[in-house]
Amino acid sequence: MALEISRENDTLIIVMPPRFDANNAPDIEPEIKTLLAGKPAKVVLDFAKTEYIASAGLRVLLVVTRDQMKAGGKVALAGIRPQVLKVFDMAGFTSIFTIGANRDDAVKKIS
Repeated sequence: MALEISRENDTLIIVMPPRFDANNAPDIEPEIKTLLAGKPAKVVLDFAKTEYIASAGLRVLLVVTRDQMKAGGKVALAGIRPQVLKVFDMAGFTSIFTIGANRDDAVKKIS
């Protein structure tokens, strides 16, 4: 699966897929890890298009965020839809991740 990737100044933007579950998480994780191997200082994972996330997707988020933070970088999530945010809330992830209302807000929060 090819993720939509862009750069805004010193921030790597990764647009997450409409569904992030056991079907695509095994493909997405190595793709993101490859992008993070370039050691970007800041990463925003844009969830504006994501309508569904499952535990496999949540696990990938934990792993890549941990790796990025160990490398001294920052990660923020952006544009999470209400139904996906509900899953983050239930999993306790809203207290773990930096979350912005939209891409610009997320970039500001990690700048």
